[in-house]
Amino acid sequence: APAPAATRPAPAAAPAAAAPSAQSLRPISTPAPRYPPEALRASTSGEVLVELTVGTDGSITASRVLRANPPRVFDREALNAVKRWRFEPVAAPVTTRRTLSFNPGG
Repeated sequence: APAPAATRPAPAAAPAAAAPSAQSLRPISTPAPRYPPEALRASTSGEVLVELTVGTDGSITASRVLRANPPRVFDREALNAVKRWRFEPVAAPVTTRRTLSFNPGG
């Protein structure tokens, strides 16, 4: 029976498959960002692409803006909101990207 044993994946493959991924993140609390008053008055809409790292306790351990349109209008509020997000605890830190949209109409 050594032949079938040789066709099985190496043991190292199992932990890699079990590693948490962005798809495994389960949000507990993701409060929406505050709309900057000056952007609201000007009816400015936009979106911010944020990279965030979720720690093992489910809190955000790092976040940064990757892209913003328009630049620097919504960045601060997007990061402030993301820092308050909470997810269910994970086995290892997970880094993912999320787009936050800002629309004055809703």
